[in-house]
Amino acid sequence: MPLERSPYQDPRTWKMTPAMIRARKPFFKGNMIGLAAFTGLSVGIYFYTYSFLHKDNDFSDVPIPPVSEEELAQLRKEFEQERQNRQ
Repeated sequence: MPLERSPYQDPRTWKMTPAMIRARKPFFKGNMIGLAAFTGLSVGIYFYTYSFLHKDNDFSDVPIPPVSEEELAQLRKEFEQERQNRQ
């Protein structure tokens, strides 16, 4: 027989029997504390990493060269032409 029936499960509904519920009761509080600790640790690591990675100031010390009005007009014209070609 591949799977033997557990004496702690009802064979018709596969729900836990009162004996199984009584056997698990002393460990419930400890399991919930462990679950909260692991969940808190995981969420804390996630948010620490998220906040660390969003401090992106790699190019803050690089000066942006000024753009003249003629260059800006030329870039706008090229952009509009590209957009019309795609449509």
